[in-house]
Amino acid sequence: MTDLLERARARVRAAGGRMTGQRRLILETLTALPAHPTAEELHVRAARRDPALNLSTVYRTLHWLEAEGLVEPRRFRGHGRHDHFDLAGARGQHHFLCTQCQRVLEFDAPQVEAVARGYERRHAVKVHNASLVLYGLCAECAARRAPPRRGSA
Repeated sequence: MTDLLERARARVRAAGGRMTGQRRLILETLTALPAHPTAEELHVRAARRDPALNLSTVYRTLHWLEAEGLVEPRRFRGHGRHDHFDLAGARGQHHFLCTQCQRVLEFDAPQVEAVARGYERRHAVKVHNASLVLYGLCAECAARRAPPRRGSA
């Protein structure tokens, strides 16, 4: 968390601004929440500490952090306009989205990185990031949907 806060503080200072208490609270909350929070989830959690915090302030801060390259939005099909935010630099981070409970799980997929490197070589380009999103049912939701087994009692 300190790294993100320090990088954000340095960027604010370089632009002639200051690290407000609400910006700091949003950064602290972002790093304390499990991966992939939405702006709304950040707002709910941060507003517990500062009830005067507006959702628009959370959005402005997240958009500024994105412009500064400190966070990356993740957009998942079926989530409408609700971006999920991750700390920037999570290269090779891939996701599974449960279409039932909406849980997002991270996983490594070295094969995706290999495809990206091969594409770079074949097409003389530089891939900055590759992302794979799998959609389906998590183990818990799949177990709840499974029909009862015959003959088991």
